[in-house]
Amino acid sequence: MSVIQEIPAPYFVSLLHEEGSNYFNNKSHAFELKVEGLDRSFFVHLEYLTSQSTFFRDTLANVKEGDLVKIIVPSPETFEPIIEYLYFGNGDKWYDTMSPDNYNDVWENVQYLGLDEKARTICLAYYQNNLAIE
Repeated sequence: MSVIQEIPAPYFVSLLHEEGSNYFNNKSHAFELKVEGLDRSFFVHLEYLTSQSTFFRDTLANVKEGDLVKIIVPSPETFEPIIEYLYFGNGDKWYDTMSPDNYNDVWENVQYLGLDEKARTICLAYYQNNLAIE
């Protein structure tokens, strides 16, 4: 799915990742995202979430700058690294947050949020390298 009809979605996402440090947790042009089970909020931008997650694309259709959105995810404890991944696209850093103890929780969030194929590939690589029995 293209975010903007003339721009292929993967290219658009790569441009967002290049600018991630300017927008990550920046309140400017953001809305507040509260995840049940976490004591903190995230200040997030529609472009970063809706371009990489079917859940956010469906859930945030009417959200505006400054709104407060509350969500429930299967594993709040593994949510923050996912947000960082959506902003920066650093698969290696996200991979390094996974462990045998939290992998299933990460995977549940990935599926629930409907993250893109690249995110699923990173999870699969972790599984194959650390959990698969040969």
